Amino acid sequence: MFKGFRAYGKSISFLNNHGLSWVWFFPLIVTALVIIGGFELTSWATDALNVLLKDFLDGQTWLGDWQSTIGTILYWIIWLVLRILLYFAMAFIGGSIIILIMTPVLAYVSEKVAEKLGVDVPAFSLSRFFQEIIRGLGIALKNGTIQILLTIICFGIGFIPVIGFLSPFLMIVINAYYYGFSLIDYSLERRAMSVGDSSTYAFERKFTTTGIGLPFALWMLIPFIGPMTSGFVALLGTVAATIAVESESTSPAKTVQ
Repeated sequence: MFKGFRAYGKSISFLNNHGLSWVWFFPLIVTALVIIGGFELTSWATDALNVLLKDFLDGQTWLGDWQSTIGTILYWIIWLVLRILLYFAMAFIGGSIIILIMTPVLAYVSEKVAEKLGVDVPAFSLSRFFQEIIRGLGIALKNGTIQILLTIICFGIGFIPVIGFLSPFLMIVINAYYYGFSLIDYSLERRAMSVGDSSTYAFERKFTTTGIGLPFALWMLIPFIGPMTSGFVALLGTVAATIAVESESTSPAKTVQ
């Protein structure tokens, strides 16, 4: 697991030392989209529910002068609850959404990092690049679905006496593993591994896989700032994953700078 963390530590310096600093432009765009999209979505949902609430309260004439006050209180309760729900949704499944959105960028960055590591990367092919994108999207969707199902199960475990306190930790570990899996798959696809072989590879190195995904999973838990800036961490995670995977296959091991 610590191998994955160490790879993260090398990611920023690696990008700077190898002329890849310009890739930070991509998560900047994603961050802007997440901020705008998140606020627009919650604002739309708040307004839609407020219209329904207003129609309901208009029919409750027995409330009299309290009707307006109650409507205002309920509006702000809805406003707060929706934003809390958005936070939890982004904290536990938002990472998969970010990785899904950034798949074309992450696949490209992984390839560039591999080239800088001296890996024999296949010549660029538009058809192969689209295949990588489609595969990355499929992996992100599959992992995201599994994460949601396991998160629901973990949430249920939280209500079981004695062992319930383990639920949040299980959620974090599960998310970390599947985030790590998604991030290392860009490197495994270049080796022409099938999705099944990729799954086996990730599971056999479960601690490294989890270590690569853990910083991303923990970052997503930071209120508001985490989900909004997670594109930057996904980029670092992809660099870390590529370094970890490619360094493993290099003998003797190279010193990554």
